[in-house]
Amino acid sequence: MTFAQAFCGAALLASTAAGAAERAFPNKPKGPAIGRVSSSVRLEYTDFSKLFGDRAVLTADSKLGIGRATRVSFSLAEGQRRGVSTRSRGTQAVAAIDHSWSDRLSSRSSIGLASNGAIFAKEQFGQDISYKITDGLVGTIGGRYSSYGNRNDVATWSAGAAYYARGAMFSYRYSLLASSRFGRSYAHLASFRVKDPGGSGSSQLWVGHGTSLYEVDLPRSANGTFTSIALQRSQPIGGGVALDVGVNRAWYKTPTAKYRGTGLVAGLSFSSWPL
Repeated sequence: MTFAQAFCGAALLASTAAGAAERAFPNKPKGPAIGRVSSSVRLEYTDFSKLFGDRAVLTADSKLGIGRATRVSFSLAEGQRRGVSTRSRGTQAVAAIDHSWSDRLSSRSSIGLASNGAIFAKEQFGQDISYKITDGLVGTIGGRYSSYGNRNDVATWSAGAAYYARGAMFSYRYSLLASSRFGRSYAHLASFRVKDPGGSGSSQLWVGHGTSLYEVDLPRSANGTFTSIALQRSQPIGGGVALDVGVNRAWYKTPTAKYRGTGLVAGLSFSSWPL
């Protein structure tokens, strides 16, 4: 499972409208400058109630600026999911390219491969397109294909927007999913981030709700419902290094059980440095 799926119910950081907008346009937080690299490492742990076990995912990623309008990202993750009498391990590699075609139009293309469909999508291809509608308002549409093996394929279509004010950002995304095993489902995701006055730290809140358990956990039954909330703090600690910590809680309801997941996230982000 990706960090984006894992963070707001353990799920939220995959290609949101806000993330795509930040990578694409002037006067927004951007990736490393030309010929510079930034990186991060993080550990996510989620404990599920009612004998549903737990999950841990360790992720490392790097971002490289190429030219004036392109950024390449690489990510490697190792995950483990434990149940009452089962244990699964998997490794995932993801590569993505962000490109600004103009001051208004940008795109993000990504591909991911994994060794175990019980932890991550074994194959994943995504495409997002963002457009700057007005100053401070960016709209994003996207599509993603994910295959978990055993004829378990999911197509996702999403649309959303992000609005930037001085020192703050609000975003919303709606996703419609079509699963070869579980039919159609949906998910809502809203996020609010505020920067520290006069500082480089920030705090961000995510709230999600829907019927798609692919947004928060790999489903083992027919579609259920979920509600999730997550909070993350990014705190600079000096020398171009920031400490990232977060907590999250998700509530799940399926035709066979009700349960919840409680998660913790901890990591370090390193500012860009020259090659």
